[in-house]
Amino acid sequence: MSRLKVILRGTQISEIGLSPDREYIGGRKESCDIRLQPEKGISREHFSLKFEDGKWKIQSLSRFGEIFSLGQRVESITLEHNQVFQIPPYEFNYVELNDDFGASAPQNEVPEISENERTVIGVAPQMPYIKMLSSQGEVREMLRLEFGEIWVAGRDSSCQIIIPDQRVSRRQFEIRKINGIYTIIDMDSVNGTFLNGAVVSSTDPHLLKSGDAITVLDNTMYFELHDPNFQYRMDRIEIPPFQIAPESIDQVDDQQIQEEYVDESDINQFNNQVDENQLSVAGGPFTGIPSPGAEPGADNQFYSFQPAGSAEVKQSALQKFIANKPLLIGTAVVFMVGAYFLSEFINKPTEEVKVTTPKGNPADPYSQLTTAQQQEVQELYANAQAAMVQSEYAMAKDRLERLHKILPNGYQDSKEKMEEVILNEQTIIAQKAQEEADKARLEADEKIKRIVAECEKIITPQVTEDKMNNCLTEAALINPEHPDVLRLNSEVKKIVDAKKTKEQEKEAYEALVKELDKLYATAEALREQGYPYKAIKSYKLVTESKLPDPKKIKAKSKAKITFIEETIKKRTDENLKNAEQYIKDGKLKFAIKSLQDALVYDPDNRSLKERADKYSNELRLQAMAIYQESIIDESFGYVDGNETRPGAKDKWKRIIEIDSDDGEYYRKAYIKLKKYGVY
Repeated sequence: MSRLKVILRGTQISEIGLSPDREYIGGRKESCDIRLQPEKGISREHFSLKFEDGKWKIQSLSRFGEIFSLGQRVESITLEHNQVFQIPPYEFNYVELNDDFGASAPQNEVPEISENERTVIGVAPQMPYIKMLSSQGEVREMLRLEFGEIWVAGRDSSCQIIIPDQRVSRRQFEIRKINGIYTIIDMDSVNGTFLNGAVVSSTDPHLLKSGDAITVLDNTMYFELHDPNFQYRMDRIEIPPFQIAPESIDQVDDQQIQEEYVDESDINQFNNQVDENQLSVAGGPFTGIPSPGAEPGADNQFYSFQPAGSAEVKQSALQKFIANKPLLIGTAVVFMVGAYFLSEFINKPTEEVKVTTPKGNPADPYSQLTTAQQQEVQELYANAQAAMVQSEYAMAKDRLERLHKILPNGYQDSKEKMEEVILNEQTIIAQKAQEEADKARLEADEKIKRIVAECEKIITPQVTEDKMNNCLTEAALINPEHPDVLRLNSEVKKIVDAKKTKEQEKEAYEALVKELDKLYATAEALREQGYPYKAIKSYKLVTESKLPDPKKIKAKSKAKITFIEETIKKRTDENLKNAEQYIKDGKLKFAIKSLQDALVYDPDNRSLKERADKYSNELRLQAMAIYQESIIDESFGYVDGNETRPGAKDKWKRIIEIDSDDGEYYRKAYIKLKKYGVY
């Protein structure tokens, strides 16, 4: 037999007997076989525990939760004796008990775990109570903790256990039932909670046993476990009066003892006729309580029933015992006398005992049996046949096993029947397992279909894979390869991929648009800086580009090119016209300036450049002649002139007037005038 110990923060809170015939589910879900507190990291169904190939195996059911063994995270492990694994903050210890240890306990009394609480067959149900004491130590109230598995104590009216004391915290402490084990934990109260005089922790739950005293300030209460139906069952107990034969003890002789002696074969025959259900813990011929199905008032060799409503029935068990005390004493005397005569009968001299040797074929074991044994074998065989006809294979197997204890080699075809019984049992078990598996699969499919139907509603152009995965989490835990689950994930992936591709195409398109914007901006900058021909070249790069043009920039560039070309022609014509007029007026300086302005708009016009060079050379010669004359005047000291004759200064001023600002003699004349303080 195997058991699993459940430990929470160093305290063992439960111990569960494991039956190889079933599978256990552990988690915080209420229907789990091994119920865990809703701690962080504990899933609704966290792990499964099943018996496979002669070993207990742990399998993780949680997608996010963790199971640790020997410090390593594991998905599944095969348990060995005394092995420990953890699901923080829980620790589990697996223990295998040897056959000798479990042999003393009845095999039918296997611990069973139900949905709401964990009970053991044959053990009376336990109901938790809180016994509230007054300040004088008297019982003030007996509070029954009947509903739920968590009870909060405090002065708040919403608490299940109300402590009428304003000094007590609104929520003082909490009692919790987990796997049939009760624990207590303080809820960070102001004055603290004490269990049997020791402080109750607010982080680690303490084991709570029947009779423990809970103290908050001077408020004392006791935690107790009671059987709520105890008094009812006591009132239902019937103690039948003993039946005493009318003859006296002296009339009992040796012959009577021999008549009352019951042969072992008769006992076996009787036992075969008694239904096994009448030998339960709740009643039976050895308890004095009527067997199930027996009618009150019926004659029975083991019972004596009283009519309902009589005075004797209404007596308590103790009163009936006292009333029948003389009968008990008489019965004991009869038993002792009977035992004496029986011992005398058994211990007669050996010469008077006739030993009967079984007759028959020594090669036939059946013929070597006593008549009673042969009769028992026949009855066992007949009972097994009848049980097989009614498909009661467990009963048939029991009868055949008892038969084979008497005849190891079997009786008639009992060996073949035993094989047939075992095969039929295995077939039934396999069929039930298959039916349960089919049922579970159908239920899982229905559940998955419901989840898929809900998740289909969220499929929109804005859906994401994470959103769909969260919606399908429960279905994926049941069957991640289910076609509907795969279909929804595929549909969402296509939507997400298409959306991602579209976004990438949009980003690439916007990048190309930005490239065209940069070319256009460069052309605009050249135009604003006064480089019309360079601007025209840049605008042409825009118009000739294959880049996308959602802003119609190419059309704007063509218009700018036309505008610049027209402007160049217009200004060139104006500058040429002005240059001609300046030449006629003898103003070579201004004529050259007009020609240079025309070259800015038309730098490739050789005619303009040649004319500008020609007039620049003529102007240079004129300025040079005047400057040479001024140098001669300066050398003779004739710097300042008079009304009749200009001096060197007057000639330098003349050069400033006629020469270009960038001319050679313009600069020389400026230096001379600055030397003499004119500038």
